[in-house]
Amino acid sequence: MGFRLSDLFVPRHMHKNPELRKEGAAMLKDTTILAKMAEIDIDEGVRQAAAKRLAELKDMKGS
Repeated sequence: MGFRLSDLFVPRHMHKNPELRKEGAAMLKDTTILAKMAEIDIDEGVRQAAAKRLAELKDMKGS
């Protein structure tokens, strides 16, 4: 497994590495993307991270 130049240009929430997708989900503010990640990402940890961030954003909006 090697480094690819294209890896530099992929948004974290779309990266093939699930750990980077989790990090990306934690930084996202787009609730549409987060909802989709929480629903369909193949990695359970990513789905949970996206759902957690979505809940945080909803709480912040409701405050």
